[in-house]
Amino acid sequence: MGSVRKKKEKQKDFQKAKLKVGKTKLKPTNHTDTSFVAKTISLPSQSIVNKTSTTSTAEFEADLIKRLSLTKHHANQTRKETLIYIEQHLPNEPTLYKQILTAVVPLIIDQSRSVREALISLLTAASEKQSNLMELHARSVILYIHSAMTHINSDIRNDSVKFLDILIKYGKDAVIRSAWVKTLKAYFSLLSWTLNDSKQSVSLAITTSSVTKTSSKSKGVILDSFVKFIKAGVQDEQLDPSEVNITIHHLTGKYLIPSTPQPFAQLKLFQRETLADDSTTKNKNTVDTTIDLNTVSCEDSQTRTKVLVEFFIPQIIKHSKEVVKEGGEQGKAARSLEKLCDAILVKVKEEEEAARD
Repeated sequence: MGSVRKKKEKQKDFQKAKLKVGKTKLKPTNHTDTSFVAKTISLPSQSIVNKTSTTSTAEFEADLIKRLSLTKHHANQTRKETLIYIEQHLPNEPTLYKQILTAVVPLIIDQSRSVREALISLLTAASEKQSNLMELHARSVILYIHSAMTHINSDIRNDSVKFLDILIKYGKDAVIRSAWVKTLKAYFSLLSWTLNDSKQSVSLAITTSSVTKTSSKSKGVILDSFVKFIKAGVQDEQLDPSEVNITIHHLTGKYLIPSTPQPFAQLKLFQRETLADDSTTKNKNTVDTTIDLNTVSCEDSQTRTKVLVEFFIPQIIKHSKEVVKEGGEQGKAARSLEKLCDAILVKVKEEEEAARD
């Protein structure tokens, strides 16, 4: 009897249950009831509260420093999201901004356009929050901008002036004083313009322009930035005489800050002399004469204007007239650049005539 009963119980597992109308299907033996409702969920190791409101300043700074390492991540999306996060969590204290700029500034030459756009937004927000930020770090930032202006990638070259516009707006004095000549030459390289009329330079410019073609819209943006840079460099920085009050002695003015820029320029303290038999002076037609300007101090507007008029404006006017003929947005921008150069020449001529009289 026992063996028959066991056989019947085993056979039940392989028999299909007959369903009757109005009755639900039987649930399997391994069924688990999940119909319960939880009122509270406890997560001991996590918190959904805003981290910046509960953590200390030290922990927040440590978290921000950790995220800075993600700016070197191989994924474009990760680098972009990191820049967006940094922009949304910019600290109020200026202590971390040096580390932030050191980490993000190399992305000026990043291959991803979205990363560069996020960096432009970040640098603008940081400059607005810390007014002297670009002024303090202009020398390091301008190095990457010059690298971008001469980059092999055309998109990086076109976006380089957007970063330079930020420096012109928030750190104008530091840029034009420390990198006046180099930036002018970088603009010429960006536009595929020549600095002299030698055959070697002309052929090189033709070859370069055929490789580095720039759209009309991009060239217009570059020329507009060129106008901003020149205006910032030639702007007069002399103090208003009405603001200087001498009330102690009539000779006190002789011992104060000199009214003329670079009063000891004749001593040539910051200029390196070149020998007469130097190789740079043997062939003036094939060598760029502006190479000697790298040793000239352009701390004042008069020196910058003199360098601009003597070495750059003739070629700027020449190339601008050619761009004006092309029309479009680049033609309008080139026309503005040409008018600016003409105004500078007229101003310099009037000052020379006034000095003679």
